[in-house]
Amino acid sequence: MKKRILPKKASSTALSDFPKRRDERGTAMSILLLFARHRSLSSQQIAGLLRLPASTVYRHLETLLQAGFVVESQSMGRYAAGPEVVRLADNYREEALAQGVVSHRLEQLSKETGELAAYLVQSSREVLCVESVESIHILSCSYAAGRSRPLLNGASARAILAHLPEEEINEILAGHFLAPAEETIIRTDLEEIRARGFATSSGALAPGVWGVSAPVFGETGLAGVVTTMVPLDRAATDAERNRFITFTRQAAQDLSRVGASA
Repeated sequence: MKKRILPKKASSTALSDFPKRRDERGTAMSILLLFARHRSLSSQQIAGLLRLPASTVYRHLETLLQAGFVVESQSMGRYAAGPEVVRLADNYREEALAQGVVSHRLEQLSKETGELAAYLVQSSREVLCVESVESIHILSCSYAAGRSRPLLNGASARAILAHLPEEEINEILAGHFLAPAEETIIRTDLEEIRARGFATSSGALAPGVWGVSAPVFGETGLAGVVTTMVPLDRAATDAERNRFITFTRQAAQDLSRVGASA
């Protein structure tokens, strides 16, 4: 008769460690999720928001730093989302594009206006085109997927810049070594863009091209901008420009609703 072998019972120590390990993972995730709502945070702010001891926050930040999910910000004593989080966001954005949500809405916008429609996002200190639908009109300056420009001039760049945190705006403008008078003009323009909800430019990137950009918002803030680019002679009157502005803002609002419900 074979001897029956009973399964070993888990030790009381192992069982008691399980909730601890689960709590540890939950704490790390809670810290990481804070950076979906805040551009940067100090360890003291994290401890206050989550009501955790400072020692616990430091321990988890060290783990997240090593994994690349968090980086030390340029501001002393602050932390921000790391490169691995950026890769996750890029994968999400690519999946959304693959599903055709953005491209479908851009195609509709281009049909409504008869002009180039594009979707652009911030990429470090540049504005990057991730999707575009060309028009039948030849432009001396146009956006194609994968093309980027400095985050400073043009409707797309200004629409993004206007909706960044003040600290980041300061860093970006400082990096361009602008004259005080020029920086004042740009800051005034950014205030006006935030107030009216869209940006326009005429000949900012190339002569003979007028553009309008409207922000797209997700759950955590600015996601990107929708842009329409038009030959200047087709946007010569206020009535013509207002038509392009209306269609572009509507497209941005539609994508914002999709982003907020995703």
